[in-house]
Amino acid sequence: MLFSIRFAQTHARVLGAVTCAVYLSGCSLFGGSSQNFSVSSDPVGATVRINGQQVGVTPLQQQVSRKGDLLIEVEKTGYKSQFRQTSRKLSSLGIVDVIGGAVFLLPLIGLIAPGAWEQDPAAIGFSLEPAAASSASTPAP
Repeated sequence: MLFSIRFAQTHARVLGAVTCAVYLSGCSLFGGSSQNFSVSSDPVGATVRINGQQVGVTPLQQQVSRKGDLLIEVEKTGYKSQFRQTSRKLSSLGIVDVIGGAVFLLPLIGLIAPGAWEQDPAAIGFSLEPAAASSASTPAP
């Protein structure tokens, strides 16, 4: 009887350690594949395109994919268009994956998941410059 209790306790500890290792080295697998992203402009009301697709006008809150970089374009009539590109950085879940993988000596499987990454920056502001006045008109003699 005493042997079976010790056997069960040992297996429970092993199962707990394995479960903890899986969660800490792959928790990004449970993270979302999109994140909140904001675009603002001065003046407001500028059209926003993300990777060539029109998504709204500023100020804008948009869910974007964590996979790959984003090309943000902002344009407004009478102003010069502006472009910015985001990059990706390791998210909080990705950092936990790295630490868990190092502690438990497991492959860093969570880093292949989109939840391990986030767009950087998560908010972009544009200050639009007026377009140059056209020189098509000629002064009267």
